[in-house]
Amino acid sequence: MIGIDHGTAQIAVRERFAFTKSAAELALQTLKNTQGVRGCVLLSTCNRMELYVSLDEDTQIDLCAWVCEYRQLSVEADRAYFCPREGVAAAHHLFELACGLCSQIMGEDQILTQVKAAIALAREIYTTDNCLEVLFRQAVTVAKQIKSSIIFEKGNRSAASVALELLREQGAVFEGKRALVIGNGMMGRLTAQALMNARAQVTVTVRQYHSGMVDIPEGADRINYGERYEKLPEVDYIFSATASPNLTVTPEGLAGISLDGKIFVDLAVPRDIDPAVGKLSGARLICMDDLQVEPLSATQQEQYRRAQERLALACEEFSRFYYNRELIPRIGALADAAADDLWGRMHRDCAGFTDEQRELVRSAAVRSGGKVYAHLLYLLRDGLDADTFSRCMELLERG
Repeated sequence: MIGIDHGTAQIAVRERFAFTKSAAELALQTLKNTQGVRGCVLLSTCNRMELYVSLDEDTQIDLCAWVCEYRQLSVEADRAYFCPREGVAAAHHLFELACGLCSQIMGEDQILTQVKAAIALAREIYTTDNCLEVLFRQAVTVAKQIKSSIIFEKGNRSAASVALELLREQGAVFEGKRALVIGNGMMGRLTAQALMNARAQVTVTVRQYHSGMVDIPEGADRINYGERYEKLPEVDYIFSATASPNLTVTPEGLAGISLDGKIFVDLAVPRDIDPAVGKLSGARLICMDDLQVEPLSATQQEQYRRAQERLALACEEFSRFYYNRELIPRIGALADAAADDLWGRMHRDCAGFTDEQRELVRSAAVRSGGKVYAHLLYLLRDGLDADTFSRCMELLERG
């Protein structure tokens, strides 16, 4: 896998590698058609873009070069922003990521939803494979286990809530103030809810206004997205949080509107609000890179340590699958052979049975015998080191 995130690149770089859902589909389908690629999954959020790929054993691919060339960007200029990982190191990173341990807000929940959405998209367009399916399934499982057993201090905060905290520290007041939230996707809904919890009067833009097919927090007002500039003179705060690749607020759109005291908060990557808005008289602009999070407290450090202990076990489990995955068909073949041998020893005792009875006994014997034999082999696999188990398999196959 390769990844670029808020720790390696500022937003101006990250937005060059951000993918909308439709763009991710095209990229994954293109990569999947590359020789030697078994499967691929792409995760793109406001803070990161990560690409996971399963390859044939004899295949080598420069993923950074592939992404840069696909986006028609310079490999030499952008390679330093990417972090590559292979094998179990890539698995460990995904496990950490799904748990929220790589997020600006440790333990936040939103990333787990995004990880599940990434593998769901790859599955929907047939670009995943068995290895990636197991990897992402285990990542989701261990994340749920950790989140159910460790309640992270100050965890589960959205980027919007962090933005509100930053503004409060700087003297901002939300109670009784009016706020416009541009976007009614997941981030938009989280933002609207955070503002309503702060007792602000919230209006949300929607694109399906006339059909009524929208999902916004109860108590929020709504307007058509195309009416956003008309609403701006009435509000104190403007939060934009869409997944659109297009700008939602531009200096041209703000022409003739008094911006004195208005605060614009851009929670999207690529950015929703033209950076030039921050230079307009009276306006203030905050983006994702301005949302700095304080160092981990002693309690958070202990929570992080406990989570890492559980992740180490998850990595061991994935390693057993990953390094023994080629043995699974061989185990199945041995189990089938054992089941056939069992029936071969039993069928003479069924000489007096009708054909229907013999078939019922044969079917039960083969099914049960094969399952028992396979179960014993998997127990051996989990209890022995890889070399010893491989030798056992060779001996059993000879017999």
